[in-house]
Order: sequence, then structure tokens, then C-alpha cells
Amino acid sequence: MKTHILFLLTLIYFQPCIAQQSQTDLPKVENYTKVELEIMMQPFGSENPISVGKITADGTIHFNWNTDISSVQDTDLYLSSIKRAVGMNFCNDKEIEQSNEEAKAVNIDYLFLYKYGQAVGSIHAKTESDIGENRHSSLILGSTLSWVYSDSDALFNAKCTVNFENENIYKFNEVTSYTIQLKKGWNMMLNTLTEKEDWTNGTEKGSLPKTMTKTSITKIPSTINWYLKYWANDELLEIKQQLLKLKPINKEHYGNWLPKKLGNLKRTGYEVGQTIENMPTLNNVNLLFEKGSKTIDLTIVDCVSNKDAVSMYTSMKGMVSRDWKDKTETGYNSATEMDGKRVMTEYNEKEVKTILSYNANERFVIKAEANQITPEELWGYLKTLNLEALIKE
Repeated sequence: MKTHILFLLTLIYFQPCIAQQSQTDLPKVENYTKVELEIMMQPFGSENPISVGKITADGTIHFNWNTDISSVQDTDLYLSSIKRAVGMNFCNDKEIEQSNEEAKAVNIDYLFLYKYGQAVGSIHAKTESDIGENRHSSLILGSTLSWVYSDSDALFNAKCTVNFENENIYKFNEVTSYTIQLKKGWNMMLNTLTEKEDWTNGTEKGSLPKTMTKTSITKIPSTINWYLKYWANDELLEIKQQLLKLKPINKEHYGNWLPKKLGNLKRTGYEVGQTIENMPTLNNVNLLFEKGSKTIDLTIVDCVSNKDAVSMYTSMKGMVSRDWKDKTETGYNSATEMDGKRVMTEYNEKEVKTILSYNANERFVIKAEANQITPEELWGYLKTLNLEALIKE
């Protein structure tokens, strides 16, 4: 009985230590400033991403490797021989020891970060941040980490020699040694450049890989650092999510809202749910206004509950985010601020034709095409639109 109690106490005592040690050993992106995100891989194409873990708000990486890829379609299109997967495509001289020539594999060089179901960044594991960033200039010695998925256990030991010669610039042998032992599922591979060949050609300088090793590993080396590349605009992502959650305006509500006049121009026609070229949604209303030679063709698109329409909204936001102006043969195109609203203008001065495009009420894209009306005058008409009434329940 005492023995059992002692065993339980020992087990309880060591559990926190194991957890603490495990937490300490977890990889981490330093100075990480994003929220918790899902880590994905794309070994079988961008349409079939595979979740392999998460990165928490403090930058700690938690891997959760799933070896079951039975739900992924067309994996055979991406799996290849181990020789090809690890980069041994051509050799002048080669030595190969392979235990399973039928094994198929795919190699992944970096991880993707996903937010709201789309890739927003990537994580790269390497000893120096500049490795792989300056391929056309001076190479940096060091290592990178990659991940290999294998459909079966396999052993692959090889040495590959490639002869490089370019007139009087360089002449050397590139030697790559492979020590690869794969288990079925996910594996790690350490790719190390240990020697490079520097060359000069007049004022040009550069370097080429000379001696490399590619080795299977089961533990991440302490020399590996984790670097983030983030390309998404988080503000636009949040806007997209909010727009997708909103309920679109129905036809009856459009009909009840329709203004009979726009300034001193009388409405002469309208259509709700018009099919418009390059318009990704029928959730729109088109109105025509006229007085003498002055006409306004106004389209209001409700960019909610539709991914393509939401993208149109965020694209417009991007196009007018800064001031710009380009002259044309007949006038100019520009983006500027009108009464606190960012507006894109296309103006034909010769024919006095104006197109104003902008976002409104955090959901609409407005496009107004006018004849015999200047941009300033057209904006004066558009300001009278009561869009608040359109979105009231």
C-alpha cells in the first residue's frame, strides 16, 4: 500500500515538471504582435490546407501534427519520389542507399498562418533571418528547417556532386550529403549550407552553394529561430467579417426608400436587383435622375453577406486610401477627400462627364455617373442622399 501511495505522489510531483519543461521547449516567434492564429500547411495545394497547430498571442507555437490525410483529394499529384522531394534532381556523380524506392513524399519549406479561413502570413524556421532572402547576392551560411510528409517508412542516404563552371568566373563542385530517415507521416529535415563559392565578374559579386547537408531530425535545434512574414491588412479583414455578418436589404425596403428627387433632378427610372457587368451581387438599386441636359445614373450596392461584394467594398477602400491624381487626355482621375469622405473621381472636362465612386455607411459602394455636371456639383447632389433611412429596420 505504501508503495502505491509513494508511486502516486511521485507521479503527481513530476507532472508539473514535465509540463513546464514541455512549455519551455516550445518554439516561439519573438516580438509577435498578432492574435492567436491557426498554423496551416499547403503540401497538397492551396485548396487543401492542413491544420498543424496554432500560434498563441505571445508568439508560442503549438504543433499538432495530423498524419491522417485520407480526406485530402488528389495527393498523388503532389507526392513524388524521396529523391525528388528532398531536392536531388540532377547529379554528375551520385551515391545512393535507399531502403524503400516506392516511398513517396512532399517537402514543405515554411508554415502558413490563417485567419478567417485565409492565409495572412507565414513562419520561417532558420538560424538567420536573411537566409534565403538574398539568393542573387551573397549567401549566408546556416540552416533552415523543412517538413517532409512521407506515405511510408523509408531510408535515404546519398551524396550528390554537381559540377559548376562559368568561363573564368568560377569552377567548383557542389556537394550535397543526404541522411534521411523517414517515418510514415510528418518528419523534420535540417537543411544546412556549410560552405559557399564566392565569385566576382567585374563590378558584379555573388555566391553559390558549395557544400550542403540535408538531415532528418526528431528535435528542433536550439539554433533555429522563427521568423514571421505578415502581409494581411487586419483592419480590412475585420471589416470583411463584419460585412459578412450583416443582413442584406430586401427589395421591399429598397422600394419604400426610393427618393423621387436628387436635389433639383427628378427621378425618371429605377431598378432593384439589377444584373450589372462586373457586379458580384444583385443586392443593389439603380436610379436615374434628370433635368434638362443634366443626368445622373446612380447605383448603390449593399456589400453585405457576399464575399465577392465584400471584396469590392474593401477594394474601393484601398483605392481611395490616399490622395492621388492622374491626368488623362480629356481630364483627370483622382482620389481625394470630399467633406470628410474618401472619393474616387473620373472627370472628362471636354464633355463635362463625371463619375464618382466611394464607400458609404460602412456597407455601401456608391457609383454615380453624370452628364453636364462637374465633380463638385455631383458631390453636392450625392450628399443629399438619406442612406441612414435605407438601413433602418
